[in-house]
Amino acid sequence: MSNHRPPTIEINFAELPNDPKERHELLVDLFGRYLFWLRNWTVDATRQLAESDEAREKLGTIRRKKYDELSAFTPEQRQTACEISEATVDRFIQLFLTMLAGTGVDQRLGKEHAIRFKLDMEICDVENVDVVEQDTINRGGKKFFADYWGRWLNQFGSKKPM
Repeated sequence: MSNHRPPTIEINFAELPNDPKERHELLVDLFGRYLFWLRNWTVDATRQLAESDEAREKLGTIRRKKYDELSAFTPEQRQTACEISEATVDRFIQLFLTMLAGTGVDQRLGKEHAIRFKLDMEICDVENVDVVEQDTINRGGKKFFADYWGRWLNQFGSKKPM
Protein backbone atom coordinates (compact mmCIF):
# COMPACT_ATOMS: atom_id res chain seq x y z
CA MET A 1 0.00 0.00 0.00
CA SER A 2 2.92 2.35 0.57
CA ASN A 3 4.25 2.08 -2.99
CA HIS A 4 1.50 4.21 -4.53
CA ARG A 5 3.12 7.26 -6.03
CA PRO A 6 1.27 10.17 -7.62
CA PRO A 7 0.72 9.85 -11.35
CA THR A 8 3.51 10.92 -13.63
CA ILE A 9 2.37 13.76 -15.84
CA GLU A 10 4.55 13.80 -18.95
CA ILE A 11 3.50 17.21 -20.25
CA ASN A 12 5.64 20.21 -19.30
CA PHE A 13 4.14 23.53 -18.24
CA ALA A 14 5.35 25.23 -21.43
CA GLU A 15 3.49 22.59 -23.47
CA LEU A 16 0.07 23.37 -21.99
CA PRO A 17 -2.36 24.59 -24.67
CA ASN A 18 -2.43 28.36 -25.20
CA ASP A 19 -6.17 28.42 -25.87
CA PRO A 20 -7.81 29.13 -22.47
CA LYS A 21 -10.66 26.64 -23.01
CA GLU A 22 -8.34 23.83 -24.13
CA ARG A 23 -5.98 24.62 -21.26
CA HIS A 24 -8.86 24.51 -18.78
CA GLU A 25 -10.04 21.13 -20.10
CA LEU A 26 -6.52 19.73 -19.78
CA LEU A 27 -6.27 20.98 -16.18
CA VAL A 28 -9.66 19.44 -15.38
CA ASP A 29 -8.40 16.13 -16.75
CA LEU A 30 -5.22 16.43 -14.67
CA PHE A 31 -7.44 16.76 -11.61
CA GLY A 32 -9.36 13.69 -12.76
CA ARG A 33 -6.12 11.78 -13.13
CA TYR A 34 -5.14 12.57 -9.53
CA LEU A 35 -8.65 11.79 -8.32
CA PHE A 36 -8.50 8.36 -9.99
CA TRP A 37 -5.03 7.75 -8.59
CA LEU A 38 -6.54 8.14 -5.10
CA ARG A 39 -9.62 6.11 -6.05
CA ASN A 40 -7.57 3.23 -7.44
CA TRP A 41 -5.23 3.34 -4.44
CA THR A 42 -8.22 3.18 -2.09
CA VAL A 43 -9.78 0.24 -3.93
CA ASP A 44 -6.43 -1.58 -4.05
CA ALA A 45 -5.85 -0.94 -0.34
CA THR A 46 -9.23 -2.46 0.53
CA ARG A 47 -8.38 -5.58 -1.45
CA GLN A 48 -4.96 -5.85 0.20
CA LEU A 49 -6.40 -5.38 3.67
CA ALA A 50 -9.03 -8.02 2.98
CA GLU A 51 -6.44 -10.56 1.85
CA SER A 52 -3.25 -9.83 3.80
CA ASP A 53 -2.70 -10.45 7.50
CA GLU A 54 0.52 -8.45 7.21
CA ALA A 55 -1.28 -5.42 5.79
CA ARG A 56 -3.95 -5.55 8.51
CA GLU A 57 -1.32 -5.80 11.25
CA LYS A 58 -0.13 -2.32 10.29
CA LEU A 59 -3.51 -0.86 11.24
CA GLY A 60 -4.65 0.06 14.70
CA THR A 61 -7.14 -2.25 16.35
CA ILE A 62 -10.20 -0.10 15.72
CA ARG A 63 -9.41 0.49 12.03
CA ARG A 64 -8.50 -3.16 11.53
CA LYS A 65 -11.67 -4.74 12.92
CA LYS A 66 -13.82 -4.54 9.76
CA TYR A 67 -10.96 -5.80 7.57
CA ASP A 68 -10.41 -8.76 9.93
CA GLU A 69 -14.10 -9.57 9.56
CA LEU A 70 -13.81 -9.24 5.78
CA SER A 71 -10.80 -11.56 5.69
CA ALA A 72 -12.92 -14.32 7.22
CA PHE A 73 -15.22 -14.34 4.17
CA THR A 74 -14.82 -16.87 1.39
CA PRO A 75 -12.82 -15.62 -1.61
CA GLU A 76 -16.07 -15.12 -3.55
CA GLN A 77 -17.65 -13.17 -0.69
CA ARG A 78 -14.51 -11.01 -0.33
CA GLN A 79 -14.61 -10.31 -4.08
CA THR A 80 -18.25 -9.23 -3.85
CA ALA A 81 -17.54 -7.07 -0.80
CA CYS A 82 -14.60 -5.42 -2.57
CA GLU A 83 -16.73 -4.75 -5.65
CA ILE A 84 -19.41 -3.16 -3.45
CA SER A 85 -16.68 -1.13 -1.75
CA GLU A 86 -15.44 0.09 -5.14
CA ALA A 87 -18.98 1.02 -6.20
CA THR A 88 -19.44 2.92 -2.92
CA VAL A 89 -16.20 4.86 -3.43
CA ASP A 90 -17.28 5.67 -6.99
CA ARG A 91 -20.71 6.86 -5.85
CA PHE A 92 -19.17 9.02 -3.13
CA ILE A 93 -16.84 10.64 -5.66
CA GLN A 94 -19.71 11.32 -8.05
CA LEU A 95 -21.80 12.92 -5.30
CA PHE A 96 -18.78 14.90 -4.06
CA LEU A 97 -18.13 16.22 -7.58
CA THR A 98 -21.81 17.19 -7.87
CA MET A 99 -21.56 19.08 -4.59
CA LEU A 100 -18.41 20.86 -5.83
CA ALA A 101 -20.08 21.68 -9.14
CA GLY A 102 -22.99 23.55 -7.61
CA THR A 103 -23.08 27.18 -8.72
CA GLY A 104 -26.72 27.85 -7.92
CA VAL A 105 -28.50 28.28 -4.64
CA ASP A 106 -29.56 24.70 -3.85
CA GLN A 107 -26.94 24.20 -1.10
CA ARG A 108 -28.64 26.52 1.34
CA LEU A 109 -27.29 28.36 4.34
CA GLY A 110 -30.45 29.45 6.05
CA LYS A 111 -33.19 31.12 4.03
CA GLU A 112 -31.24 33.93 2.41
CA HIS A 113 -27.88 32.40 1.45
CA ALA A 114 -26.33 29.42 -0.27
CA ILE A 115 -22.97 27.70 -0.13
CA ARG A 116 -20.83 27.11 -3.20
CA PHE A 117 -17.41 25.52 -3.39
CA LYS A 118 -14.56 26.74 -5.52
CA LEU A 119 -11.87 24.24 -6.51
CA ASP A 120 -8.70 25.99 -7.58
CA MET A 121 -5.75 24.22 -9.12
CA GLU A 122 -2.39 25.88 -8.68
CA ILE A 123 0.71 25.08 -10.66
CA CYS A 124 3.86 26.09 -8.86
CA ASP A 125 7.55 26.29 -9.67
CA VAL A 126 9.32 23.43 -7.85
CA GLU A 127 12.40 25.55 -7.14
CA ASN A 128 10.75 28.42 -5.29
CA VAL A 129 7.12 27.18 -4.94
CA ASP A 130 5.83 30.39 -6.57
CA VAL A 131 2.42 29.90 -8.17
CA VAL A 132 2.81 30.27 -11.93
CA GLU A 133 -0.80 29.47 -12.83
CA GLN A 134 -4.12 29.19 -11.06
CA ASP A 135 -7.42 28.01 -12.50
CA THR A 136 -10.82 27.36 -10.94
CA ILE A 137 -11.42 23.94 -12.41
CA ASN A 138 -14.94 23.22 -11.17
CA ARG A 139 -16.41 26.07 -13.21
CA GLY A 140 -16.32 27.17 -16.82
CA GLY A 141 -15.69 23.80 -18.43
CA LYS A 142 -17.32 22.28 -21.47
CA LYS A 143 -19.65 20.32 -19.20
CA PHE A 144 -21.05 20.23 -15.68
CA PHE A 145 -18.09 19.38 -13.44
CA ALA A 146 -19.53 16.10 -12.13
CA ASP A 147 -20.20 14.96 -15.71
CA TYR A 148 -16.44 14.60 -16.31
CA TRP A 149 -16.65 11.43 -14.22
CA GLY A 150 -17.47 9.21 -17.20
CA ARG A 151 -14.57 10.54 -19.24
CA TRP A 152 -12.18 10.08 -16.33
CA LEU A 153 -13.51 6.58 -15.69
CA ASN A 154 -12.73 5.66 -19.29
CA GLN A 155 -9.30 7.31 -19.27
CA PHE A 156 -8.03 6.61 -15.75
CA GLY A 157 -10.28 3.95 -14.23
CA SER A 158 -7.98 1.03 -14.82
CA LYS A 159 -5.89 -0.26 -11.94
CA LYS A 160 -2.78 -0.13 -14.14
CA PRO A 161 0.01 2.26 -13.09
CA MET A 162 -0.32 5.64 -14.73
